[in-house]
Amino acid sequence: MTTGWKYARPAKERLMTLEAPGKELLFDADKGLVDEISAKFSPGGIAREVLGKSEEQVYQAMEKLGKELMELTIKLADGKYLDRTGEMIERVYRQTGISFPHRPQRYIELSILGLRPADRWNITKSTTKELVLQVTSCSIRKALEDAGTSGLPCKAFCIATFQAAAAKTGDRVQVELTKTLPQDGVCQFCITKV
Repeated sequence: MTTGWKYARPAKERLMTLEAPGKELLFDADKGLVDEISAKFSPGGIAREVLGKSEEQVYQAMEKLGKELMELTIKLADGKYLDRTGEMIERVYRQTGISFPHRPQRYIELSILGLRPADRWNITKSTTKELVLQVTSCSIRKALEDAGTSGLPCKAFCIATFQAAAAKTGDRVQVELTKTLPQDGVCQFCITKV
């Protein structure tokens, strides 16, 4: 007589599959997503949007553009360019109820890849309470500087983008810029669940 685990259901019913039969999904961001976002948004185009505006108008325009970028990213990421990562994150959310940080983080990462694929950035902390993103190379900031815009109006763009991602997923967050490229050599955003 052998002993061992017995299961009420066959193994193939207990395991999650990574794909639906006949539906192929990529593991990584589809280049088409990057192409479609880049066709509507560019760092130079964002800089041109704020030329000749007052400081308050620049801030408002950057905030509006950040929200628009995230709306487009979400539409593409959840529709035409849904990948395995997105499918699995949503499946895990439905099973566990845990949304933060993975659901908004996916949208944030895809928006960065879509708008500025050559920029250098890194997620340095990702827990159920806090997400920390560092940007060490920012083409938006460079385009704004080249256009003669001073300060960090791009802060409003990034914060609005991150808040729009969290709003989509229903996560209440606080977003803070704790380090800046000009002063610290890195923009560091702390996104904390509240």
